[in-house]
Amino acid sequence: MHRIRLAALASLAVVGLAPAASAADMPAKAPVYKAPPAAVYDWTGFYLGGYYGTVTSHAKTQTPFGSTGIHDQNQSALMGGVTAGYNWQFNRNWLVGLEGEIGYFGLDRTDTDWDDSVLVGVKATWYGTARGRVGYVTGPSLLYATGGAAFVHIEDTFGGVVAGTGSPAVVPVTGSTTRTGWTAGGGIETKLSQNWSAKSEYLYIDAGTTSFLSNPFGGPNTVTNFNNRFHIIKSGLNYKFGGPNEGLPFFDAKMLPSDHNWAGFYAGLNAGIGISNITTMGGEGNVPLGTEQDVNGGDFSGGGQVGYNFMLTPRYFVGVEADIGHLGVKGGDHGYNDFTRTFSTSTTWYGTARARFGVSTGPALLYFTGGGAWVRLTDSITTGGLINEISTTASGWTIGGGTEVAIDARWSARMEALYMDVGHNRLAIGAVNTNFTDRYTVVRAGLNLKIGD
Repeated sequence: MHRIRLAALASLAVVGLAPAASAADMPAKAPVYKAPPAAVYDWTGFYLGGYYGTVTSHAKTQTPFGSTGIHDQNQSALMGGVTAGYNWQFNRNWLVGLEGEIGYFGLDRTDTDWDDSVLVGVKATWYGTARGRVGYVTGPSLLYATGGAAFVHIEDTFGGVVAGTGSPAVVPVTGSTTRTGWTAGGGIETKLSQNWSAKSEYLYIDAGTTSFLSNPFGGPNTVTNFNNRFHIIKSGLNYKFGGPNEGLPFFDAKMLPSDHNWAGFYAGLNAGIGISNITTMGGEGNVPLGTEQDVNGGDFSGGGQVGYNFMLTPRYFVGVEADIGHLGVKGGDHGYNDFTRTFSTSTTWYGTARARFGVSTGPALLYFTGGGAWVRLTDSITTGGLINEISTTASGWTIGGGTEVAIDARWSARMEALYMDVGHNRLAIGAVNTNFTDRYTVVRAGLNLKIGD
């Protein structure tokens, strides 16, 4: 799917007239054109690299003590790390490889359950993965899928009751462990030179369930279960050993050959996943100030986009892009210790209108993007058999970035991530008031078709 053709100088061979006495009377043969030689990029070998990005944690907490409820918690933070691997390119278009990484997670959040004054905390400090890769190679670019084992050091906290709320002041209990789970994802990697390459990658990590004894409301020896999931979005640089010695080729580097003209109009399709980053805040009516209940959710997203690129120079570009598509994020859970109270959210579609700007390597674009965002959503709260909901087209802003690579003179493929903040909705049922902050992340892959010359 991710095929790149590289254009080189064509060689022209002219077949002369046959040397015969009657040559003047013979028609000349048409010139014969040979196929241009293909540029060769070798992916086989060891590589080292570094990366940076963001991680979103989705944690779900349950305990059987006096409750059928759930406490959702989501948070996002910066992350980064180092990677090492080996690729084996066993023919022109395919490779397999092994990759390991270790990185830092900046996740550390403790909040108070929406109306029960129970502390819930998730802290993740480091992680590692050991994965296989399989990819489709088209010259200087690679489209790949990856998966394997994951290891995350997690500290989960539960059970303490905040002093001054009318409940006993109980010390929170923390379960600290390095969890083993699994990971899956994919990305785009594109050569900057023979040895250097840049990548955009998404990984989903399921770290399994952490169980430990806690003490909600002073009840000792209660088992608490934490389900921890992570979404990683990252960009990085890799250096492959075995080629010529090279410095980092960026601003003054020779551009790679390509037959794709990035300037002009394009249209395309995309598909991926939508992730919620929604928090509901208390602090009004009979809900204690500072208490929270997040709503976790994730599902399919997909749609189409149109845009225009303007090349400022052969290396730098700006552009505009608009897109619209399905966003199927759904989430909902009962409040902890109160199964009659439910927080829910759902979305049906989203759209953005953005600027893009970045740098071209020749056969690829590395870019940032930002602008306006719109999401059709429904937020609701149910308590005591009553429901209050709001359905609206919320507006806000978006920011993100990605990598786009040429497949041939007209087609290109991309991987990108967008973060959207579309404001908040205030809901009330009697003396119960809450405020939904609606934020979403979309990770998607897409294909574009160049329109016109």
